[in-house]
Amino acid sequence: MNWKWIIPVIAAAAAGALAFGVTRHGVCRGPETPLDSLQDVTHLMRSLGLSGDQAREIKALHANLGTKLNDCCVRHCAARARLGQALAADKNGSEQTEAILAEMCRAYEESERTTLDQMRRVRAVLTAEQRKRFDAMISDCMCRTCSMQGGNMPPGAMKHD
Repeated sequence: MNWKWIIPVIAAAAAGALAFGVTRHGVCRGPETPLDSLQDVTHLMRSLGLSGDQAREIKALHANLGTKLNDCCVRHCAARARLGQALAADKNGSEQTEAILAEMCRAYEESERTTLDQMRRVRAVLTAEQRKRFDAMISDCMCRTCSMQGGNMPPGAMKHD
């Protein structure tokens, strides 16, 4: 065997393996966060073993959810911008700032209630076994460490009865 070819062949094989790994990771990786996985119907299909009918129904629910949450976000952001302007103009607070704050809170609350309703609607599409797995995914998503507090949940946040 010609030894002068061994190093280039090994280098080429290593480069190919690296390229394969990078490509596979970039193309085939799953969702980035538990929240992403709950919003990714393809991931839910694999994780929960959804039928085609279930996947189509959940995909339609997700599209509707996106529209509703986007509307909540737009209203929340618009109110927040108005609140900033009101606070800059009024140094002592006023009924206007309180009304704008209440509007922001309503938009935020509506987004949370819409999300909870979405979870209930998705659960209604699932079988009992799928619901158990979906509930575990929700729990994982909601109970992850918080990015605030240095990545730790605040003391007492994870109380169990």
